[in-house]
This record gives sequence, C-alpha cells and structure tokens, in this order.
Amino acid sequence: MKKKISNVSSTLIINTYEGFYYNNEKNLENIQKHIKSKYDNKKLIKIAREISKTINTEILNESSHNFEPFGDSSALLIQANLKLYNSGSLHLKESHITFHTYIEDILSNFIIIRLEFHICSCSDANVFHSVENIIHLNKELNLFTPDVFTLDYLRRGSKYGKSHMDIINDNCIFNNEIFLNLYNIINCTAEKSILDTQNYFSILKDEIMHDKFKDLSTDITSNQIHIYRDFLFRSYGDYKLSLDPSNIDCIEEAKHNK
Repeated sequence: MKKKISNVSSTLIINTYEGFYYNNEKNLENIQKHIKSKYDNKKLIKIAREISKTINTEILNESSHNFEPFGDSSALLIQANLKLYNSGSLHLKESHITFHTYIEDILSNFIIIRLEFHICSCSDANVFHSVENIIHLNKELNLFTPDVFTLDYLRRGSKYGKSHMDIINDNCIFNNEIFLNLYNIINCTAEKSILDTQNYFSILKDEIMHDKFKDLSTDITSNQIHIYRDFLFRSYGDYKLSLDPSNIDCIEEAKHNK
C-alpha cells in the first residue's frame, strides 16, 4: 500500500560564522587566498548534494553564481523521493536547497565569513540531520569548524506515521561527539513556542576557540580573542547569554539518546 501524502514543509536555515585573523597586508592577502579555497563553490555544492541525500530527496536542477571579490550563491531544486508517494506528490518540486556566502570586516584585524544554507523539504526526513553534512571535521573537504552556527527551524503542516494520531516532530538532538565536545549549544526557543518553531545558537567553547586561533597565528593575543568572542555574542546571538553561564545549555539529554 502506498503511503498517503502529508502537507508538511520543513525549513531549516543554518548560518555559520568563521573568523580569520590578520595583522598586516601580506598576512591579509594570504588569508584571502585561504578563504577562497576553503569556501570554494564546488565544495559547497558537494555539501548541498550530500544534504539532498540525507533528507531523502532528488535533485532536479542546479544553478550557481560567483560574485567578485568574494561570494557565492547556489540553488538546488529538489523533490521528495517519489518512491514514498503517489503521483500527487509532483507538486513537491518547489522544495529547494540554497546556500550563500558573505564577508564581514567591521571588526579590526578580523575577516568573518558567513555561510548560509536554506533547506526547504517536503520529505519525511528530519532536516536537522543535514547539520552534520555542513559542520563536521571532513578532511577531504577541509570543512567546517565554524566559530558560531545558528539554526532556525520552521515547520508548516504535519508529518504523520501510520495514522492521523501519530504525529512526527523533527527533533534537534545533538548526539554527535563533535558538537558536544566543541560547542556550547544554547536553546533560544521561547518557552511557550511549539515544536514547529525552534532556534539554537552554538559557539565554540572558550578554550577551543583560543586553541584554534593560537594554532593559526602566533601573533594573536588572548585579549584579541576575547574581543572577537564578545563580538560574536553581540552581533549574532544574545549578548546577555554570554554574561550568564547558566544559560549555556549543552543539551545533556543528547548523551542519553545515543
């Protein structure tokens, strides 16, 4: 018996922020070359394709554009795996995966790269699983251990199991050791919010961030790293959270859900 069609649309917006320190023009030139290599459009498209597999969709079309001096924008038009649906599912072709890169240099001696993935899926898969396609230690792709990443989740409609009483919710459970060991993960979802809207802010743990920058540059000081970390909270998160350690939720439940 073929599975009935649900009216669900799940959207996950993933933003990563990664800073690069420089202290002179020659160093800046080298950093710019490194950024272009690390955030190469072909590498990012490969990640987008892997996301499509993770959320069990089929790619119908790809398009991309490169901007000067820096920036990429690409889109993948996808549809849910037709094996799961009858012919009425053809309207799901409006789903998509897009990514964009941006550059920020307002903070002295730092270039910050923002990478945004916008994943809109009509499949039954949990879109949160796509996070691990982007943020992991993949030596082949040389990606990614960003200093900060944020997650914004929206769901419209509902996913169902065997009956209308069996409602399936996408859960954001970080049970990957990489996330738990490297990041402080803050659940920013309002207490009264329902599961169709979720927000998370994650930042590299203080000692991890210090080690990362010290390995890349012997000239950077601990004070400069503190200034940068403070900038991340002020610009991309809630600064009040940085002042109160009790607000840091490392999602301990994840350790019990492996």
